[in-house]
Formats: sequence, structure tokens, C-alpha cells
Amino acid sequence: MSESGRGVKLSLTVKLPLLIGSLLVVSVVVYSYVSYARVRGSALGVAGTRIGAVTDQLAALFKQSGSTLISTTRQAADSDAVTAFLTTPTEKNRSAVMKLLRPNTTAGKQVASVQVFDASRHLIAVAGDSAAITTATAATSDLIAGLTPKDSGVVSRFLVVGDSVIYASASPSVSNGRVRGYLVIWRYLVSTPQALKQLSQLIGTDSRLFLGNVGDNVWSDLNHPVAPPPVAVSGGAGILRYVRAGAQGGAMIGTARTVQGVPWIVLVEFPEALVLAPAASFLRDSLLIGAAILALGLIVAWWTSRQLTGPLVHLTRTAEELAGRGASGGEPAGDEIARLTTVFDSMVAHVRESQRELESRVKSRTNELQERNEELESFAYSISHDLRAPLRAMDGFSQALLEEYGDKLDATGRQYAERVKAGARRMDLLIRDLLAYSKMTRADIKVGPIELDRVVRGALDQVEGDARARSARVVVEDHMPRVLGHESTLTQVLMNLIANGIKFVPAGRTPEVRVRTEGRDGIVRLWIMDNGIGIPQEYHERIFRVFERLHRTDEYPGTGIGLAIVRKGVERMGGRVGLESEPDRGTSFWIDLPRAVNQVPAMPVARTAGAP
Repeated sequence: MSESGRGVKLSLTVKLPLLIGSLLVVSVVVYSYVSYARVRGSALGVAGTRIGAVTDQLAALFKQSGSTLISTTRQAADSDAVTAFLTTPTEKNRSAVMKLLRPNTTAGKQVASVQVFDASRHLIAVAGDSAAITTATAATSDLIAGLTPKDSGVVSRFLVVGDSVIYASASPSVSNGRVRGYLVIWRYLVSTPQALKQLSQLIGTDSRLFLGNVGDNVWSDLNHPVAPPPVAVSGGAGILRYVRAGAQGGAMIGTARTVQGVPWIVLVEFPEALVLAPAASFLRDSLLIGAAILALGLIVAWWTSRQLTGPLVHLTRTAEELAGRGASGGEPAGDEIARLTTVFDSMVAHVRESQRELESRVKSRTNELQERNEELESFAYSISHDLRAPLRAMDGFSQALLEEYGDKLDATGRQYAERVKAGARRMDLLIRDLLAYSKMTRADIKVGPIELDRVVRGALDQVEGDARARSARVVVEDHMPRVLGHESTLTQVLMNLIANGIKFVPAGRTPEVRVRTEGRDGIVRLWIMDNGIGIPQEYHERIFRVFERLHRTDEYPGTGIGLAIVRKGVERMGGRVGLESEPDRGTSFWIDLPRAVNQVPAMPVARTAGAP
């Protein structure tokens, strides 16, 4: 054996210790990282459990405060002073109300505004901070809009007024089961230094407590407005991690809980560094121990590498035999790793060749399948058209029989002729609907921006006759947005849904259909709502199948294909369709389509179809 050959083989004994040493380094690093990650996760878990329990207690505390606030407001609303003022709104009675609700005490100074409304929700008395009154005007109307005599009251969301945060409690004033008026009290969200100190002791050192509205960015530290958290806060049970601007220590962790009974959410946060300090200390110790293990492992790796050379040679020869490249006439050139590389390159070449052959066969089978599908579609289309010819003949001859020989037939004969005629027409309608469904599945649909106003007008024009025949009322909202879709396909879809809304209505009820839209994160949802017979929950998916009917044809005519065409058309445009319905409460179909970009103002399309 030549010196060069020995050099190549000896290099393998050098490579293997280096490889084993590298793997050992990676193992130590990975072990240290995984251990640190577990310790870190445990520390975060313990902290999350603790802060979660504290947050739950605070949420319960604020819930109780909300209940107490509602109870207090209801007692004030039902007091003699408020009742007398609502009955006789004189200046004397007004002064008595304000003196009761805004006393010259510490609690009275926390009241930002007091508003009294009569039973018709007209403001009859107001007092307090002018800025608070101005800010709370719109919110107050919404706050009392849904109150009934059975309601104890409600608590409002937080509003920002200058450098303060205010909130309201509202209750109806009820006498003899009737609402005499409404009382709304707006208060400043403030907390005393002693209360904040007690909360800090409850939560922990360096922690912070925030209170905000559910779903928007109004937050307070119980004294002043503050910037909202930089992450979405939903009030779930998970741990939040974020970096608050201006906060010491960098990253923060926290938990949030929704306060039941009021539209508030409570958030408790504290620096993540305090929680992870034990984990960082563990990582340092782990790396020192890992370095000692690495030194010992390198020594063992040098000896072990020599023991691995024999099995590696055997592995190389086995791989060459599997690849059909066994040695002949001498030892192959190169070390074991180079020979393994050559063997695997040969295997990869064989795999690629097999892949190309497989792709060619798949392409051939795909083309064959496409040709068969085209032949099948052409055959079905021809058969459907050919079937209509004898049906038209049956309809025509039945009509001629009734017109020319009707007087010679008895009642049973005329009934049979009518049934033949009706059956032929129903079969013809069924074939036409099948052709429409087949066309919907095969048509080349190019999706693009379309005007919903124009599409709705086209659909209404096609159902105008049915609407007038049933004296139906079809109402469409103004200024519908543009969507991505196919105009003729969407027109047919809307025509089917509006026609169903007119048709499936109990006898004696005037059909009413309403068409409106709403936006949802780049999606336009189109609603078609009727006052018809409704659909049970268990049939909400079945009705979109072909030939699926829930009623006999003598009750409500149809072929059971219309809604299948609706779903297929919407899916071909890349949208979704569904419904909300209950028996005898009407049905609301919805269609989701992407909103078209670069919206332009649309012409109004509000109209009422079918009303005499």
C-alpha cells in the first residue's frame, strides 16, 4: 500500500475524534439550554400560577365593587328625593337630588357628573364637571337604552377626560312596576395611596396593576390614563409577555382577567428578570459543569474513534453491495466517508430517474383522465338535451289532448293527462337545473372586482315576476361595496336565494326578503334574510346537496338543486356560504367574498321589489 493511501486512511482516525468532540460540545450546549429552558419554564409557570391567582382575586374584588356600585345607584334612583324630582321636576326637588348625590364629602368629590332622565330618556337635570358631561353625553344614551324595570342597573366602560378616567353606573327609577326615569352617576377612577400600597403588598414587589376596557385601548393605573399593553389582552388564563415602553427591566410578564358583570379587564404585570434570576444562575453553573465534562469526553473520544473504524469499514462495504457497486480486483480508492458519498450519490441518481419516470406516468394518466372526463361531460350534456325532446313532446301532446278531447274524457282521464303534463314539465325543469349545475361545475370562472349593486339589481330583475305574484317585499341596503367574484355566477346565486326567500313562506304570510352587507377583516359578508318557514339545525348542511328536499313538491315546488348551485357557485369564486335559521323564524343565508381593493363610491341600490 502506498504512503498516500496510508495518509488518506489515517486522516479518518483524526476526523472521527474531531467529529465526536464536536458532537459532545453540541450535546453539552443543548443539555444546558434545555435544562435552562425547563428551569425557566418552571419559574414562569410558578410565577404565572401565583400572579394568576392574584389576578383572579382582584377580578372578584372588582366584580363585587361593580355589584355594590349598581346596588347603591339603584337605591339612590329609588330614593324619595329622586322619585319626587321625577314626579315634580321643580328646582327645589332638583337641589335635593344634587345634594343627595353630590354631597360635600370626599366621596362626593369623586362624582364627576350626575344626570337624571325622565321615562322618555330626555335629560331633565345634570350637574358636574363640564368636560366629563361633554365626553359622557353619547355614552350615556347608549348606557340607558336597554334598561328595563327588571334591571338593577349597569356599569359603563371607562372614558378618558383630560388626565382622568371616568366611569358610570346607571339604574332605572321604578315605581309601581313602571319606569319613572333613569339615574346616571359618572365617577372618577381614583384610588388612595393607602389602597394602592395594600394592593402592592398583595400582588408583590415591583408589580403593577392596571384596569381597562374589554376590547379597546382605554387603560388606567387606578389614578390616571396609561398607555395600553403592547399586546392584545383578552382576559384569558394564559401568561402575557411583552416589553412596555419606559418600564425598567425590559420584558414584562402578566396575566389578565375579565371582570364579570362589568365591561372591564384587570391586568397585573411585573418584570420578567425577577422571575428568571434563579434560571440565569442555574445556566452559569450548568455551563461550568459542562466544560469539565467536555474535557473528559474529548479524551475518551480519541480512544473510541479507533474502535469505530472497523464497523465503519463494514458499513461502507455493505452500502456498496446494496448499491451494486461492490469492489472488484482490489480495494476502492478513497477513505470510507468518500466511498459512502459516492454510493449515496449513485442512489440519489437512481431515485431521481425513478421520480422522472413516475412524473411522466402521472402526467400521461392525468391527460387520459381529463380526456375521459371531457367525453363523459359531453355525453351527459347530449343525453340531457336529447331527453328534453320527448319531454316537450309529452307536454305538447298532453296539452293538445286536454284542449281538443278534454270534453270527451271523464274526470279520471283528464286527471291522468294533467299528471302526465305536470310530470313532463317537472322532468324538464329537473334536467334544466342539472344542466345549470353541470355548467356551474365546468365553466371557466375568472374572478375579478365586481359591483355588488349591479349584481343585486340583476338578480332582482330576474325574480321580479315571482315577487309581484306573491306581493313580496324585497329591501336592499344602500351603497354595497365591491367584491372579488364572477358577475354572472354571483347573479345566479343571489337569484336562487332571493327566489327561495319568496317561495318558502307559509300560506297567509307576506314574503319579506332583506339584502345587506357587513365587512369582516378584508371579507364582505352578504346577507339574504327572509321571514319564511325556516330550516331545522340538523338540515343546515344537507340542504346544499343535490336533490335534497325537506318538503313535498305539492307543498313547495322545486327540484332540490338550487342550493347546490349556490354552494358550487360560491366555492368556484373562492368564497364561503352558510346560514342561520330556526323553524318558523325565517332563514338568513350569508356569503363571504374577498373585498376588492381600491374601492370607489357605489351608486345607491336601495329598492323595494314586488310591493303593489
